Amino acid sequence: MSRKWIIYSFGLALTAIAACKNDAPSSGTEPVTDTSTLPPAESDYEAADIRWGYINRDGRQAIAARFDDGRPFTEGLAAVRVKGRWGFIDKSGDYVIPLQFQGAWPFSEGLARVLDYDNKMGFIDRQGAWAIPPEFEDAQDFQSGLARVRAGERFGYINRQGRLAIDARFDQASSFERGMASVKSDGKYGLIDTMGVFLVQPRYQRVSPFSEGLARVKLDGKFGFVDASGKVAIPNRYSQAGDFHGGRAPAKLNGLYGLIDARGRFVAPPGYQQLWYAGESLWAVEKEGRYGFIDSTGAEAVTPQFEQIYSFENGYAPYRIGQLWGYLGPDGTLLTQPEFGLAWAFREGLARVATRQGIAFINTSGETVITPHYFDVRDFSEGLALAQLTGR
Repeated sequence: MSRKWIIYSFGLALTAIAACKNDAPSSGTEPVTDTSTLPPAESDYEAADIRWGYINRDGRQAIAARFDDGRPFTEGLAAVRVKGRWGFIDKSGDYVIPLQFQGAWPFSEGLARVLDYDNKMGFIDRQGAWAIPPEFEDAQDFQSGLARVRAGERFGYINRQGRLAIDARFDQASSFERGMASVKSDGKYGLIDTMGVFLVQPRYQRVSPFSEGLARVKLDGKFGFVDASGKVAIPNRYSQAGDFHGGRAPAKLNGLYGLIDARGRFVAPPGYQQLWYAGESLWAVEKEGRYGFIDSTGAEAVTPQFEQIYSFENGYAPYRIGQLWGYLGPDGTLLTQPEFGLAWAFREGLARVATRQGIAFINTSGETVITPHYFDVRDFSEGLALAQLTGR
């Protein structure tokens, strides 16, 4: 491999790291007590050297590059920034909510979280009207009809009318996932439902939502599982553990991972440095520095032979051999040879890949369907991808 290609790959990696993140809108300047001599917060932002727009699945410009930053489309709208102000556009590129916020997040369950210039969070509807006035110092997006908020030093949950549906009585709290949320009370974690009723009493160092009838809990530094009644189903004896999928869960014992059943018995003995559910009814494993996949019986589905792998999306998983990446199917068949400097997961049937010419997109047949013609690009969402456009 040439030195030039290595340097090029390294440069792409730096760009890709930024592009891969779930970008959160910048909140602008830090709060200050006296702003009389300071310029408006938006003047702290400089225009991007290369503006962002959106491309369609044909790789053509769908929305002109006139934004300094942007977010993916959700529920038909996307948050965009020009200098320090955020607003929302539709898929025609027209502003449906003017540039007016210090920060803005994607729509979730019909409402979008925004930050005003008093550093308060609230929620707007699709017309830009306040559905919930900005009065919170901290808030998260709506999930399962509720949004986590902070009131003083405590956390609770509001409903879509902005009223506390679950009192702010917790030391810490997560957003809801599958109708459940992890909360901390008096120094211990438990699990609540959307009514605020404890499904798992707060007595653990950590607790995760139920998966296949079992919730993963940590007690005295060890992981185990409890059932729907809160009773111990699998004793806390593992140094690490993952959630159940298809009747199996990863568990670490004596420094190595294996695969356990719902009774805590190993169906794949501990023998792996890493083990996680990868989709397609397979578990990714690392053994002696090489990665592959096992099935629910612990049998090798794809012999560990790769230097890195990721989980399956749209039926394919990225893998790395040497410095190059490719994609493979659940049966180990290679969709592509190792030929890319970087490879991302498939989204909406397309995957970003780093080539010598720049970042391109391939389809699930391994064919290049969008050639590089932009400085940077992000994944597709609702048929459009945010891109720093340089022409075409």
